[in-house]
Amino acid sequence: MAENNPKKFEDEMADLEGIVSQIDSGELSLEESISAFERGVALVRSLNQKLDEVERRVEVLIRDSRGDLKRSPYQGDFARDSGDQNKDDDESF
Repeated sequence: MAENNPKKFEDEMADLEGIVSQIDSGELSLEESISAFERGVALVRSLNQKLDEVERRVEVLIRDSRGDLKRSPYQGDFARDSGDQNKDDDESF
């Protein structure tokens, strides 16, 4: 497969889930299971690379004006709607 058009994260995740199901079914021969496992390992590596890239992009977005990383707990939709966010909960990394 050409790297010019990489698969979406969700597509690779679906492929990985399919491979896991095939292996779990017990219907594959030993050689087929090993081949499926190798494809699964390659997918896991690709998925981890994509997650690492997203993490780097998010990190850039959450730096404060001094360039320090800020961490605040996920508040979910409820807290955002209720205005319950507390600025004092922000922590520097």
